Amino acid sequence: MNRVWWMFVILAVSLFGSGAISIVWLRMEISATAKNCGNLEDQREMVARELRELRGRKSRMLRPSMLAQLVEGRLRVPSVRRTVHVTEREMDSYLHSEIARSNNLDRRAILTRQ
Repeated sequence: MNRVWWMFVILAVSLFGSGAISIVWLRMEISATAKNCGNLEDQREMVARELRELRGRKSRMLRPSMLAQLVEGRLRVPSVRRTVHVTEREMDSYLHSEIARSNNLDRRAILTRQ
């Protein structure tokens, strides 16, 4: 009986010890994962801040006043000499010509470009 008692005590201590070591190991893994998550959240915040800045810059550049400044002196309404008017009949004749068939254009594609 004495021998069985000592075997039981040794088995209980080893199970308790391995359980305690496992718990400590799990806590260390959780701590390392939490630190990694914190670093990733910091990086995400920095990227989000940079993205907001870039979106703000893009919206400023796409303002009509800024676009007008960018093309000032280079873009203007064409003169009357350079304006071409196309009638519906001319457009229909273009659609039925060889050029339109070779480019695989249909009537809807041309009309949507107007």
